[in-house]
Amino acid sequence: MELSVTITLTDDSQIGRSALILASTTGPEEERILKEQIAGFGWKAVATEVGGLAGDLPQKITRAVVGAALNGEIVRKNANEMHALMHAAFEAMNGFISVGMLETSIGMKIGIVRNRHWIAVAVVGDSAYHAVAHHERCGLGVMHI
Repeated sequence: MELSVTITLTDDSQIGRSALILASTTGPEEERILKEQIAGFGWKAVATEVGGLAGDLPQKITRAVVGAALNGEIVRKNANEMHALMHAAFEAMNGFISVGMLETSIGMKIGIVRNRHWIAVAVVGDSAYHAVAHHERCGLGVMHI
């Protein structure tokens, strides 16, 4: 099945929509094309993936988000930009999974998009207590830089 969608963004503060779409991509070519379109707005974008048991993920997620954002030149290593990145990531993870699901198996793709004033972190993936019961979830965090 293939879906083709056109999204019109009318304001810089709608950056979260592009991060959600980026995190929803399912292949490298699809991801590359979307990142090129986002760059066409003068915005920056990067994606990464993380998986494992929910209880083991906080450190993995922090390393993945910070590493991808720094390596992709989405943020600089200064207090304002790192603070905004981590708050957006925290907000996205709170929307993605609850704390009580520590033994849940998780697979997620994280999309990070930034413009002059905003940074968005979106998480799209699967979770389940058992492999046959996997289902999709998502979370989004947007912060002003």
